[in-house]
Amino acid sequence: MVISSFSLGNVERRAMKDEGQASVEVCLGVEGIELHAHHGVYDEEQERGSRFRIDVDMMGRWGEAVRSDDLRDTLDVDAVVQHIRSVNQRRRFHLIESFAGAIADDLLQEFPRLLEVRVCIRKLAFPEWGPEACAFAVVTKR
Repeated sequence: MVISSFSLGNVERRAMKDEGQASVEVCLGVEGIELHAHHGVYDEEQERGSRFRIDVDMMGRWGEAVRSDDLRDTLDVDAVVQHIRSVNQRRRFHLIESFAGAIADDLLQEFPRLLEVRVCIRKLAFPEWGPEACAFAVVTKR
């Protein structure tokens, strides 16, 4: 389970107040996106691939959605998942932290009302460490 730790600074709070949303901060997220990919430093990882689990928390200007109950006023999380899968398919990464950073960059570029994104990637490829063991990286970008 991922626990988000977003905190908006004064600049972001003023921007939200200017837009009439001073009292509403919205964090949206998706947990447990699983995919198979050929990321890794070693040739074996690049050849056979590994399983990855991705969680993403997103803070943005979607206060209107709280009042309107309209998808047009918020972030379409299905589109977020599609973008994550697209980043995975576009290139191979040696490090999970660079993979997480590329996902964060893509989401910030694609969704302009997004203020902050936190991407956690778990590589589920270490059975010799234990049945539940994984390596992970967390990248936060604003």
